[in-house]
Amino acid sequence: MNYKDLYMLKVLAKEKNITKTAEKLFVSQPSLTYKIKILEEELDTKILLRSKKGVKFTAEGSYLIKYAEKVLYDYQKLKDHLQNFNKFEEGIIRLGVSQNLARYELPDILQQFLDVYSKVQFNVVTSWSQSILKMIKKDEIAIAIIRGNIIWKHEKHLLNKEPICVIHKEELDINNLPNLPRINFKTDPGLQQTIDNWWKENFDEPPFVTMDIDNVETCIELVEKGLGYAIIPSIGLKKHRNIKQFSLHNVDGQPILRETWLLYRKEDLEYPIINKFIDFLKNNYTSIE
Repeated sequence: MNYKDLYMLKVLAKEKNITKTAEKLFVSQPSLTYKIKILEEELDTKILLRSKKGVKFTAEGSYLIKYAEKVLYDYQKLKDHLQNFNKFEEGIIRLGVSQNLARYELPDILQQFLDVYSKVQFNVVTSWSQSILKMIKKDEIAIAIIRGNIIWKHEKHLLNKEPICVIHKEELDINNLPNLPRINFKTDPGLQQTIDNWWKENFDEPPFVTMDIDNVETCIELVEKGLGYAIIPSIGLKKHRNIKQFSLHNVDGQPILRETWLLYRKEDLEYPIINKFIDFLKNNYTSIE
């Protein structure tokens, strides 16, 4: 059993399907099935139970998956340590970033840092903030930049706050929102809850939703065409100058803000290049346009 076998098991545990796993590993389905058979013979134990619904791991297989994940994790940590230890201008930075921030600001963040430290390699994952939070809790990434109310017991630094806005092509009366067509976009549960709470505080009837869009950029473009209004964080409006925006306020008149947080562990600061990137974010994030 080698590294490739362990990685195969990890992917198979995630996909729970032979065909999908083969696609992920860029091998044929018969080849993958043969590799599993050889591994079972080598270990003299049954790993998988196959059915039309996919695959299910035996008790021995489940134990093997946990072993594979631990070995792969320890191996990756070893590689990162050797790559980053005592190297001041090179190394690997494993970074997780929330989707909207990745869409609008991550390219500038990475470009500005790489202009100074050109030998650094970034391994970047983008997803919903809660998914990124789970990744850093499992120590799969070293640094997370995520948004919303975050519970994190290690190092946590507030990078930015931005207003959440009602946007529309023209001036409008906020009190008339329930009668106007609304364009929703798919977002993380935390932001959606914030928007829903504001609505409930201000209106006794549900919004008149006419469109459900899978991303904020398409949502903004539809608003620009005059097809309705939307409620979004202002991060997406930097390149859209012709949209009217009205910041949300709570019942006490305070603006409702979307927070951006930097998360990391103190022990990772022993790696010089990670330390430099964290300092860069703290000192330059709000100035990135």
